[in-house]
Amino acid sequence: MIRLGYLDENKGNRNTFNRIFKKDFEVVMLDDFTKVFTLDLLLEEIDRQEIQALAVDYKLAEKGDVQYDGNQVLEVINERKRYFPVFMMTSYVDAAIQRVNNAFLVNDKDGLNDPKTVELLKNQIKGSVESYHRIVHDVEQRTKELEAKQDTADGLSEDEEKELLNLHVELSKIDPAANPLSPDKMQTEAVKDLRSIVSLSEEILKSLNK
Repeated sequence: MIRLGYLDENKGNRNTFNRIFKKDFEVVMLDDFTKVFTLDLLLEEIDRQEIQALAVDYKLAEKGDVQYDGNQVLEVINERKRYFPVFMMTSYVDAAIQRVNNAFLVNDKDGLNDPKTVELLKNQIKGSVESYHRIVHDVEQRTKELEAKQDTADGLSEDEEKELLNLHVELSKIDPAANPLSPDKMQTEAVKDLRSIVSLSEEILKSLNK
């Protein structure tokens, strides 16, 4: 069952959300605000709790329970956990839409009173989780294919080197902790060869000077 996280400073909203979604998802309430007080802590808690999708309220910072609002959660997840399923539940739809890059991620809390809207949202959550895993799998698989070819005698073409570089960047944006973007990964074979030539030339010059 999908682990669905929910972040809302209002206990009544949390109870409503849990009642509606608990039959279809394993709902994880992020209600210990000391553990999610900053955006960095929130990202850590998502990983620690093994949350697979996240719903957030829009106006989170009003009472000082956390330092951020829902739109900032969407932004940081896009930057540091790309493609991770996240959406917003709010009573301030118009205001929220003006603060996010993707208006389709904003949902009206009043819609939770409509069974058809709830069913649609449930299907969207399940579909987004499936899509996330599919994207990550495809990127990882293609990266492995190119890295394996890179170690063969034929090596990679120039276009494949660029593709591998872009894939390393993409993996880092999906999960920076698991895929740190080292300087070595940022170099194509042509650049590495050039650096080797420069290094060899420097050694030769040193030898001649002696």
